[in-house]
Amino acid sequence: MLTTTTSNLEGYVITQYLGVVAGQAAIAPVELRDFAAFIRREGGGRHPEFEKMIHETRQAAMLSLENEAKELGANAVIGIDFDYAYLSGDGLVLITVNGTAVIAQDKRNL
Repeated sequence: MLTTTTSNLEGYVITQYLGVVAGQAAIAPVELRDFAAFIRREGGGRHPEFEKMIHETRQAAMLSLENEAKELGANAVIGIDFDYAYLSGDGLVLITVNGTAVIAQDKRNL
């Protein structure tokens, strides 16, 4: 699946727009609690473990987005945008990604 944050794909012609798609993933409160304790112990700064946790959660959201796009028959998603939210009532960090599912054809095959 081709994905981009731009509104077009270099070298491709968009032949059909299929609609907005989204994917979500969350980091659980237990993981965050463990991480908060880790930060207090270490005194702040960059933490590769937390960065890895965010990266894996973002990848899970992307996979969800791509699966939704595939269900529509898309081979690409354009205009991708990420949003991050802290849901204080549940203690979750939610990562949401959305974009436009499209069918794109390689210009070399036209």
